[in-house]
Amino acid sequence: MRTVALVLIVRNEEGGLARILPRLPRQIFHSILAVDGNSKDRTRELLAGAGIPVHIQKRPGLGAAMLEGRALVQADALIFFHPDGNESPDDLPRMVDLLAQGRDFVVASRMIAGSWNEEDSELFRWRKWANRGFAALANGFFAQNGNRTTDVTNGFRGISCAAFDRMALTSTDLTLDYQMVIHALKLGIPISEFPTREGARIGGETNFPSIRTGLAELRLLVNEVRMGRRDV
Repeated sequence: MRTVALVLIVRNEEGGLARILPRLPRQIFHSILAVDGNSKDRTRELLAGAGIPVHIQKRPGLGAAMLEGRALVQADALIFFHPDGNESPDDLPRMVDLLAQGRDFVVASRMIAGSWNEEDSELFRWRKWANRGFAALANGFFAQNGNRTTDVTNGFRGISCAAFDRMALTSTDLTLDYQMVIHALKLGIPISEFPTREGARIGGETNFPSIRTGLAELRLLVNEVRMGRRDV
């Protein structure tokens, strides 16, 4: 049976942590740690009070936080979780079960039947449509043998450490989530998905503005297409 570590990616998440920490099913994890992007609020204080080790991020960027988190994990697999309210801790047992069963890459998708995206109650769903567009492009360029993706930007995902290392990831900014999916498709690492319901963010604004994120994802896609299927 695989062991699974939980990696919390945090930056000024005092409000979210106060409500999410008590709901974490801590007993199902081999270990729990947090990577903090130099928070200015009580984020580190709350984590320390809960007995969760905190690693202060050395390089800026979401991707850097994830890469540094992977380097600290001693388990067979890890789950990246953002305790900001968008992601539900109730989904964590399901993700652990799938990893323990041998799945190598598991994504909580907001784009499949049974899921809910935070824009689903709105008439214009710009972020959702952009996500679907980038997923279609990734599938069109790199999908093989029925292995496909539906949600390329949700950071709530689990992966075996062997698969993570095999992906040879390099993005240190907010495009790492997209690069993970693209490299999984290039390498033929099966992507397993289950539906999740995205909640409202707790306190503050998102750290990832939509236009800047979209442009960064597009640059990454162009670069990955240029490199080709085998260059990972």
